[in-house]
Amino acid sequence: MSTQLNAIQSTHSRHYFIDWLRVIAFATLIFYHISMLYSQNWGFHFKSNYTSEHVEYFMLLFSPWRMLLIWFISGVALRFMLDKVSGYKLCALFVLKRSIFILLPLLVGLWLIVPFQLYAEMHQQGVIDMTYWQFYLAFLDTSNSIFVNYQSGVWPHVDVNHLWYLRSLWQFMLIVFIYSLVAKFSIFSSLLNTIKVNLSFSMLTGLLVIAMLLANNCLKGDAIREVSGFIFLFTGYLLAKNTYFWKSLNRYLWLLCASFTLLYVCIALAYQNELDLPNYVWTAIYNTQRVVGVLTMLSLA
Repeated sequence: MSTQLNAIQSTHSRHYFIDWLRVIAFATLIFYHISMLYSQNWGFHFKSNYTSEHVEYFMLLFSPWRMLLIWFISGVALRFMLDKVSGYKLCALFVLKRSIFILLPLLVGLWLIVPFQLYAEMHQQGVIDMTYWQFYLAFLDTSNSIFVNYQSGVWPHVDVNHLWYLRSLWQFMLIVFIYSLVAKFSIFSSLLNTIKVNLSFSMLTGLLVIAMLLANNCLKGDAIREVSGFIFLFTGYLLAKNTYFWKSLNRYLWLLCASFTLLYVCIALAYQNELDLPNYVWTAIYNTQRVVGVLTMLSLA
């Protein structure tokens, strides 16, 4: 079997295991956020009266890679959808439909879901003492002074909050859609083929780790999250129909599982202060685990 990612013919069959993995990934994400209510040392919008440090070690199992896996799966799904689109009318219809399917839930969430969290947060902090209905009427007033110290986004004190994935997914979808159009032009297609390099599975893994390290060291705040997410979405888009990649996941299953376990043990020990690691070593281990975690979950699936 060739060791070159670009030399293998693509497959057009649907990866049904990806559908199940997507369900499991989002279920894990929900569990993770519920656990944040009970974590003793990790900050969150509001907390349960019953917190524990032990839950944090279980959360460390998912923390590095949970969102990157979802982004990769989103890229795979986007590839299968875009490959079915041809012609200007179908392209315009695709963008319109995907925009509605993504932005409509986002708008509904902004006004009906996010306020519940803000209400619980402000109530626990003692900022407000009112019923939820009274709070919601105040929430609709974007100039209300009780929200002056709370995050703004789309409107004053109205932010996407944990629905940021939908906002970013829409933005990334547009970028990849434009790329898919450009890649079809012969002049750009020839250019892309010229600048392509042959990558083995290990080289791909190494490049992803380097990309995560660069994002972590060169960017700050939400930019790290956004850039890392796009890298994995675009990687999923490019590799969705690459048979060598999927066969390699099966081939390196035990190596990935062993690496994942070793890296998790290192992270857990460092978190317990049992390992006195320099910051750059900790950063390298954590970001390597981000990549290995995604590949391991894909391999197991």
